[in-house]
Amino acid sequence: MKTYFKHSLMAVFAIIALTGCREQLDQDSVFPHLPVLDSTQATYPFDKYLYESYQKPYNIAFQYKLADESTDVDYNLVPVNYDKAQIVAHAIKYLWIDAYSAQMGPDFLKSYAPRIINVIGSPAINAAQGTETLGVAEGGIKITLYNMNDIDLNDIEWLNFYIFHTMHHEFSHILHQTKSFPKEYEQISAGKYDSQSWQYRSDEEAYKLGFVTPYSMSEAHEDFVEVISCYITDPRETWAKRGFTMAEDHTHIVSIDESKEGVDILTTKINMCKDWLQEKYNYTLDSMRAEVQRRQDALSYDVVMNDSYGK
Repeated sequence: MKTYFKHSLMAVFAIIALTGCREQLDQDSVFPHLPVLDSTQATYPFDKYLYESYQKPYNIAFQYKLADESTDVDYNLVPVNYDKAQIVAHAIKYLWIDAYSAQMGPDFLKSYAPRIINVIGSPAINAAQGTETLGVAEGGIKITLYNMNDIDLNDIEWLNFYIFHTMHHEFSHILHQTKSFPKEYEQISAGKYDSQSWQYRSDEEAYKLGFVTPYSMSEAHEDFVEVISCYITDPRETWAKRGFTMAEDHTHIVSIDESKEGVDILTTKINMCKDWLQEKYNYTLDSMRAEVQRRQDALSYDVVMNDSYGK
């Protein structure tokens, strides 16, 4: 059993305080205790970048300095390395903030983005369950990302696994918490959800049951946001394993292999996610996928660190 967990450590996302309406908070109510920029500090150039690129235009605080009140004491955590924090901040700006701004306009993130992005250097391991928590969303206000000391801009699979799948997943939770979740979605896979042992399922088992990942089998809301996040971030090769041929320019589904078990269920879920996003937010899921995939294709250290894509 321990060997299984060692080689098959599954990812989970934690969501805290999901109920209730999410208020759109102004800067004064969200950031009353942020330190004033100090040009005498060694971190001033980076802190100024965060102010100019995150806080001022989007009302988002990027927190990289470890504070007890910002972390989960159940984990043994270490802060993110200063140099790695800069790479993480630029990467999120390039592949998440700028992607949404390009497709939805800057006001969309001002209204709905989490107010705080908190980054931690070490992973958050749940040893008893054999799982690893990739991210935590707290009431739509704050997202925490773990294991950022291992960031590698040359590894898009790592970037998506630890950062961008998590970001799109948690942001999609914010969207469905803000505007009513489509209740009929819960009926698509009713009776197939397994909150207790999803981590023992393989990807292939999940696909055959009409799920995009094993974690999406945990419950309907997780299923919903997993479909959205996977649709945006997963490459054509991964979607082919699920029975879908994606256009080479990433703009749409070209064909569906109806002989694959579960593909009909997953098609229904994808279409419902698309329709709901379009109706509630005028958000075109195919366009967001194309934007993100093009940015992934253009990914390089120079492009990310110089914020130079599309400029």
